[in-house]
Amino acid sequence: MALHSALWRRLDVPDGLAHGALSDFTPDASHPDGAYLLDGAAVVRDGAGSWSLRYSVIADRTWLTRTAFVEVLSDDGLERVTLSVDALGDWTLDGRPWPELRGCTDVDVSATPLTNLLPVRRLGLPVGGEAAVDVAWLDVPSLALHRVRQVYRRGPDDARGLATYTYADPTYGEFAVTVDPVGLVVSYQGLFTRVA
Repeated sequence: MALHSALWRRLDVPDGLAHGALSDFTPDASHPDGAYLLDGAAVVRDGAGSWSLRYSVIADRTWLTRTAFVEVLSDDGLERVTLSVDALGDWTLDGRPWPELRGCTDVDVSATPLTNLLPVRRLGLPVGGEAAVDVAWLDVPSLALHRVRQVYRRGPDDARGLATYTYADPTYGEFAVTVDPVGLVVSYQGLFTRVA
């Protein structure tokens, strides 16, 4: 797979851009079957001040999250977290067991739509299909970590041929989302719009 990248403008804050890329991770000793690499960054000015985000997520060939590295630079300094999950679904946060996340399939980094690609690609929902997934939801810029149940429902393709979804969770509600053929978000109702 070639590198696929996107640039999004935030719609819910005074200033904000997010950039992300999806690429193949060639097989090596730690990933003998290869993997997918999601890399990205964001720069935001919101009610918390000005801050920037940098992250990398490695997913296996079935699009399940395996590791995530996230760092935030804010007026309070630089903070980092590393999440890992094994084949049994047991998660660690900075090397410490985090049992509340057991069985979660994905990491969802709140300040980017790139990580929505993981369930979209893995589920491969047909039109009319629906699935619920438990995710490790990482709030940015606080880096607070929560277990969240998310529901994806596939709608008909739009006039441009883009796949449409309804995304919902019990905390933030329901949103209309469109994605391109790769699975990269094009629009995320009220939060992001793709500009490149």
